[in-house]
Formats: sequence, C-alpha cells, structure tokens
Amino acid sequence: MDSKIMSSYDFRQEIGKKYLVNGKEYRILKLLGKGKGGYSYLAESDQVKEICRLLYAADTNIDYFPTNFIMQDGVLYYVDYGCNQYMEEWNFENWGVKYWSKTPEFLKYVKEHS
Repeated sequence: MDSKIMSSYDFRQEIGKKYLVNGKEYRILKLLGKGKGGYSYLAESDQVKEICRLLYAADTNIDYFPTNFIMQDGVLYYVDYGCNQYMEEWNFENWGVKYWSKTPEFLKYVKEHS
C-alpha cells in the first residue's frame, strides 16, 4: 500500500479479524495507536484463552501482569509463582487485560514505576 492509501485507511476495521502469524492464529481485539513502526494492536491468541479455561476450571487465578509471562518458540509460559482462588474481579478479562494494552491503568503503572 502506498502512503497516500495508507493515510486514508481506517485501521479500526482490523478489529475482530483473525491473522495467522508463525503458524498461530491471533484475533485483533483493539487498536492501540500509531507509533514510529506503524500501528499497534492488542491481539488475543488461543494460548491465553486456553490458559484461562484451564485455570478457571480449577477455580484458580494467576497474576496476569505481562512481565509474569514469556514467549519461547511461539509458546506463552507463565513464569510467576503466584496463584489464588478464582475471583471474577481478578480474572484476565476483568483485570489482566488492562495491563496488556495501552490503557489508563497501564499508563499509570508505567508513570509510577519509571
């Protein structure tokens, strides 16, 4: 796409679409913004859904803060030791996802810890 076409393209239309990256499927959840390298999106992978499915079935929450995860060879690993009894207010959808994108909560955390 040339720059003239790109400047008129509404990148919000990517939300909800699925993409295959390195053999793994991701669904675009949210447009985060535009930076030097282009547009950034929050994407959901089946790995996050599967982690949540297993934990919720075991009545367990983990600390979903992004620094508690690593990606190795396309696999998402939880590397923190913390886990608690499941509480809806602390699950990924209600708490964790706030720190996986450029939300007010995440920006506040960055400001306080920089």
